[in-house]
Formats: sequence, structure tokens, C-alpha cells
Amino acid sequence: QTCALPICSLGIQMTPLVKLSVGTLIAFFVLQLVCINILGLPLGDWLFMHPFRSELWAPWQPLTSFFFSSDVLSALINWLVLAWFIPPAQAALGSKGLIRAVTTAAVGAMVLTTVLDVAGLLNGGLHVGINPILTALVVIFGLSNPNATIRLFFVLPVQAKWVAYGSGLIALLYFLSSRDLGSTMYLSGWIFAFGYMSIGQDFFKQWRLRRQAKQTEKELGKFTVIRGGKDENGDDWIN
Repeated sequence: QTCALPICSLGIQMTPLVKLSVGTLIAFFVLQLVCINILGLPLGDWLFMHPFRSELWAPWQPLTSFFFSSDVLSALINWLVLAWFIPPAQAALGSKGLIRAVTTAAVGAMVLTTVLDVAGLLNGGLHVGINPILTALVVIFGLSNPNATIRLFFVLPVQAKWVAYGSGLIALLYFLSSRDLGSTMYLSGWIFAFGYMSIGQDFFKQWRLRRQAKQTEKELGKFTVIRGGKDENGDDWIN
């Protein structure tokens, strides 16, 4: 099966979600350059994610570190990956489903990394960027279109599912080699994205069905049987 999605042909669809995501990151990167290089403000000390035992640590950093980049090349790669992977992921899960999946991966990565860091199980380091979100998009794309063929490095034909699994292997090796904040965020994003695609979708589907059933039961509860019997023809009737 040849993938007909934009990522497979290296095309980019500038959907509203792509424009919002990439535009937001570009705006924050410009802000980062202005604050650090022009105003001389220690933005990284305030908003990048530092180890728990560092004097620079602050509780908001796991979240704020997502909005910035370590350098220009990283920023460009982030924007391109978002532009390539958001449209097919959105086509597979829908806008709400994609937001749920990415949010699950990002929040899960922040919580797990923070817990491991506070427990003293990590080797320090620094985290900045959207790696958990990027790896989540790769997983969503690969598991939503497992038999699609894409061109790895623009040359090698590979099924999408192996790209998803391969990204997990890379994340694991990265974590084992450094076990710092950045590698833990990366691996955690993959784990939670894979978990969402494996069992999370069914969970949310069952939750929505139960919620709809309760709403239906509530609406039906407004009706009360006030009289019943048989009509002149002997047929049952009810009010």
C-alpha cells in the first residue's frame, strides 16, 4: 500500500492546526532570540526545564520548556516535522482525537520525567523543545497507517509502522545512553503516545458512550407514565 498522505510525498498542507502550531512556535522563538540576544535576559534560566536539585529549578519549567528551542536548526526541524505529520495524524484521529493524543503524550512526559527527576533517578541535564510531541505525532501516524509505505531519508521504502517502532527504539537507546531530562521526556512521550494508540482510544470511546447513555437516561427520566390500559379495540396504550 502506497501512502497517499502529504508526509509520504513530502508535501505540506498548511491546515489551520498546522498554521496555529507552527506560528505559535515561530512567535516564541522570535521572542527567545530577542530576550536572550538583544535584551540579555536569562530566559533559559527561567523557562527551560532544569533538574529538581538545581538552584534554577522552578515548577512551571516542564510546561514552558515546550515553547522554546535550543538553537535555530532544532527550531526549523520542529516546524517541519509538525507541518509534515499534523495533517495525516489529524486525518486519522480527527482534530479532537489528535489533541487528546498529543496532550496525553505531553502531560504524561512532563509528569513521568518530573517524578523520576524528583526521585533522583536521572542524571540532570536540560530539556527544551517539543520532542515528546514530535515523537507522539510519529507514533500516531505510524500506527494509524501501519501498512503505508514512506520514503525514509527520502530514499528507502519503509512501512509506516516500522517508523513508529523505530522511533521508540531510538528513544530507548537515547535514554539508556544519557538518562537525563531530555532523553526521558523523549522516551516518555513515545510511551504515552503508544499507550494512547493501543488502549487510550478505546477508553475514551467507552467513556463517551457511557456519558451519552447517562444523558439519554436523564432525558428519558423526564417522561412519566400517568395512565395506561387498553383501548376499545383491546390494544395496549400508554400516556
